Amino acid sequence: MTIPNDNRMKDDNDKVKGFAEIADTIFAPIYPVIANQILLATGIKSGVALDVGSGPGHLATALATLSDLTVYALDISPDVISIMEKRIIKNDLSGRVIPIQGDVSSLPFEDKTVDLVVSRGSWFFWEDLAGGISEVYRVLKPGGKSYIGGGFGTTSLKQQIVSAMKKRDSDFESGMQKRISSRSPEIVTAALNTAGVPHYTIINDESGFWLQMVRQ
Repeated sequence: MTIPNDNRMKDDNDKVKGFAEIADTIFAPIYPVIANQILLATGIKSGVALDVGSGPGHLATALATLSDLTVYALDISPDVISIMEKRIIKNDLSGRVIPIQGDVSSLPFEDKTVDLVVSRGSWFFWEDLAGGISEVYRVLKPGGKSYIGGGFGTTSLKQQIVSAMKKRDSDFESGMQKRISSRSPEIVTAALNTAGVPHYTIINDESGFWLQMVRQ
């Protein structure tokens, strides 16, 4: 019999609450900006969207607010799902943002059923980048697009957030750079080739570093 580690569970719950608090405060300004950039870049404003590694649901709720999309917000953590559910109700988005527990390695969607797949920041933690990209591509409908990667929306927002986070964690910027280097254009391109994705665009500008795949 496995005995639950109450201290570990408490630590995990504290981390989730801490992440949600930061997303509600320091990171809050970026989500509407990124959501608007996604809608403009993809041209997809209705249908079914999936936010992979959604965390407490800030990007998912911003997308739903700015469009006619129904957004499935997927995260692996039940504690995160619980926080997200409260956020959805608070924003009066029940039925528009739908929390779902799962992992990018095996997305709980049929082939070719999703119009838009988005993710901000989660791919730095995917154990198998090519596998995750393959799963995202699998669920896209013909004409569907992805917008996955990482960024802060604008240079000024990035500077603002990095400055605030360094006051909380002196190693924040070095950790961020380490994560960014793990998803260089060369690494992402190699993963795309492994996944067999033929049509894609890599966006690398002040908005961040994003992968836009297009399902033909």
